[in-house]
Amino acid sequence: MTGELKRARLGVSVVFAVCGAAFATWLARVPAVQAQLGLSTGQLATGLFGLAAGSVLALLGAGALLARIGSRAAVVLGAVVLCAGLPLVAFAWSAPVFVAALVVLGVGNSLLDVAMNAHAARVEDGYGRPIFAGFHAFWNIGGLAGSGVDALMEATHVPVSVHFPIAGAVLLALALWAARTRFLAGADRGQGDAAFAWPGRALVPLGVIAFCGFVAEGAVNSWSAVYLADVTGATPALASLGYFAFSTTMIAIRLVADRVVARTGAVRFARAATVVAVLGFAVVLLAPWPVAVILGFAVVGLGVAGIVPIAWSVASRKQADKPGQAVAAVAACGYLGFLVEPVLVGALATRVGLHWALSSAVVVTLGIFALAPSLREASRRSPSADGVPGAAV
Repeated sequence: MTGELKRARLGVSVVFAVCGAAFATWLARVPAVQAQLGLSTGQLATGLFGLAAGSVLALLGAGALLARIGSRAAVVLGAVVLCAGLPLVAFAWSAPVFVAALVVLGVGNSLLDVAMNAHAARVEDGYGRPIFAGFHAFWNIGGLAGSGVDALMEATHVPVSVHFPIAGAVLLALALWAARTRFLAGADRGQGDAAFAWPGRALVPLGVIAFCGFVAEGAVNSWSAVYLADVTGATPALASLGYFAFSTTMIAIRLVADRVVARTGAVRFARAATVVAVLGFAVVLLAPWPVAVILGFAVVGLGVAGIVPIAWSVASRKQADKPGQAVAAVAACGYLGFLVEPVLVGALATRVGLHWALSSAVVVTLGIFALAPSLREASRRSPSADGVPGAAV
């Protein structure tokens, strides 16, 4: 294993953590932003839709951008846009400006997301064994760190107008350091066509799996605290533990998922993960006590943690000549889940209540089980039963 690859692995891990921390910085202080701008629930929902819409729109050009400038330069650009989006949100003076700021945040998040995953695919290819889920664990680690800082800022009454610009500057500095000093030079430049391409036949099922995985994750990210407060009567402090428990188990699984996939194969892993996620949602929906519901969200995290990383990793290998374009195409399908989930659950909640609305995530999650065979692919190295590299970890 070369020192260059080890440095690149560290650099990509740092960028994943930056992306997760930036997103959590916004997410955990949504109530503060809502109060500062005096936004209604409907206006907030419109802003969240703008965030998802910006994410999806950016994905249309992400593959072309990687083909032209390479993943390292694309990471720098994505980090600049994402971190600039935080102060834009903090200084929004009206609801329309707030929506526009979230569109910028979504664009930056998608550009950074695709670029860092494309570079991760190159690093994984150099290692010759699955390491993709480990990168995604650092996204969750960054998310927890960002949430922790947010809690401190909230407790000490630091306004978002101070918090977000400082957070954006610090996170941007970390991303620039990692990309410029640790990434592989020129990775992905000139790979693929300079245009967006919808997923081909081999990638469509992976895109649907990513969509289902994002819906399941988004359901917990967006609604866990609200569900605990409104349905179970949990206190605000207790309600916040739902997302914390979910993120903690996500990290734990993503740190070991690559080793498990290398031994069991992607198909068996995905199917087992789907069963665990559905069981977790069942606990959430059936348990009347806040603590039990929090444990249910933790079990959901155990199940969904490895789904999206596996789908993206397999996509990059199925289209090995242009992995950035493959990741962008599959990610576009996945981010549609983030676009649809708040609208779907929110619309259903107004008609049948949040308890039954959240059950829609269970139905979508079951789609992963049916599509799991599409994760089987022929490795260029030593294939296992499911086509996942079988090299020792």
